[in-house]
Amino acid sequence: MALPLVYVAALPAIAGVVSHLAYFIHGEHMLTAYKLVIAALFCPPTVIALLTILAGLPLSHAALLTSVSYGAYMTALFTSILVYRAFFHPLRRFPGPRLARLSQFYHFFHIRTKVDNYRHLDRLHAQYGEYVRVGPNLLSISDPDMIEIIFHPQSNFNKAEWYDIANPLLNLVQLRDRAEHDRRRRHGWDLAFTTKALRSYDSRVIKYADQFVAQMQGRAGQAVNVTDWLEWYAFDVMGDLAFGRSFKALEKGQSHIYIDTMHQTSALPLGCLGTLPWVIQTMTALVPPRLNPFMTLVRYSDECIEERKQRKPTEPDIMTPILAAGPFYEDPKADALLLVGDARLIIIAGSDTSASALIHSFYELGRDANVVRRIREELEQHGIRNDDSLSITQLQYLEYLNAFINETLRMHPTNPGGLFRLTPPGGVKIGGHYLPGGVKVVNPHYTVLRSPKAFVAPNEFIPERWTTRPELIRNKKAFCPFSQGRFACIGRNLALNELRAVISKSVLEFDISFAPGETGRALLEDSKDIFTMSLARLELRFTKRSQK
Repeated sequence: MALPLVYVAALPAIAGVVSHLAYFIHGEHMLTAYKLVIAALFCPPTVIALLTILAGLPLSHAALLTSVSYGAYMTALFTSILVYRAFFHPLRRFPGPRLARLSQFYHFFHIRTKVDNYRHLDRLHAQYGEYVRVGPNLLSISDPDMIEIIFHPQSNFNKAEWYDIANPLLNLVQLRDRAEHDRRRRHGWDLAFTTKALRSYDSRVIKYADQFVAQMQGRAGQAVNVTDWLEWYAFDVMGDLAFGRSFKALEKGQSHIYIDTMHQTSALPLGCLGTLPWVIQTMTALVPPRLNPFMTLVRYSDECIEERKQRKPTEPDIMTPILAAGPFYEDPKADALLLVGDARLIIIAGSDTSASALIHSFYELGRDANVVRRIREELEQHGIRNDDSLSITQLQYLEYLNAFINETLRMHPTNPGGLFRLTPPGGVKIGGHYLPGGVKVVNPHYTVLRSPKAFVAPNEFIPERWTTRPELIRNKKAFCPFSQGRFACIGRNLALNELRAVISKSVLEFDISFAPGETGRALLEDSKDIFTMSLARLELRFTKRSQK
């Protein structure tokens, strides 16, 4: 006699609740998500086939039993998940959109069109306050006082599973284990960014700054889309310093396939799905490599690394001490993947962030002629001219120039949406509530750096707050454009040198202004948050100075 369907459904329903409470609610499952997706897709037809072949059931009856039991399991599983998230999760007492506590896809739905993650977070903080639950297990914190607590060198907060997004293709930044990360930094990376090493890079930074200025001289008085040109400058510098060869984008006046592919493959994954890393990991695992456009970057990086191994550059580059350090992992395959990942990191992280800072710097230069005048006067007071005598070391300690760069990084952070961290294993008290270990938090830099708790007149561009008006800074520790602690950006000083060089040479050579019809609105409103920034057009006019 056939069992009533209610009995067929009972055991799977119980199993659904138990699997949530015993498995899914504990630990991380991002790296196995693709296996769960495969199981969810292929289990039903497999069970139907087994019931039909081995148990001799009619196909229709086998399909009915499977549908009822599978449906009961999935219904119970997701009901248990939703009930837990809504009423029992450690973040239940924090304010935020009601639907955001049930699914991270709520976040995706709201940013999918404009890819404006940081602006979405900023709007939520304006509505709900400094502590906002923006996902089932994600708390966004715009309280400036929490920056040091979370990112201090002695902090017990660790990197969230977001950093496994490209696993097994890892790099220095994506190493989550602290001991492994520290060991990798000592394995060549630290030597690549010593003061001595930076001095050896100076001539190449200057070389490409000169190329940028030369291209602007040829376009003097015209409307120029500096978004492209400054991006090409940043990528040319890092291509040379990473592989000993430039992308030659500045020289040719056109983009490179590596640059184009990077932006094309980052908008949807990192822009829209950045808070759903398991989806990206699953897509990467299931899509054949030949159909995955991201693999173009990997293959190009691999080719560059192999070519770089075969020769010794005339001048040391970033890869010199990294390659000289030898294998990092015993497994040759894992070591090769890490090296390719590190090469990709040098190019993308080193170029994209510098380009973002540069483009916003030139936005501020074009917006206010007084700023251009102040920087130029400071340079000339120190006897600095745009000729062969100009050196990076001359620029390092110029007070107003550095204040201008700091204010640009404050107003226009290169990673505006923030970094993902996990609460310590022993738990922590945040916003008046105790949170156990394993809860994800993010600090949206755009919102934090415009907090009135940290800065007076936070939405005004005032470089003097870093020089003659320190009273405009209420919490200096909130300002960490390159992060801080053991996971801080290792290329900070190189990025600053790039900024100082091209800004100085440009203001010495030109008067800089918005091109006719340019307001900067497109740059500020249409740029996309892809973890770093994919910036919209900014058209400026470079006018040759009549007197120097």
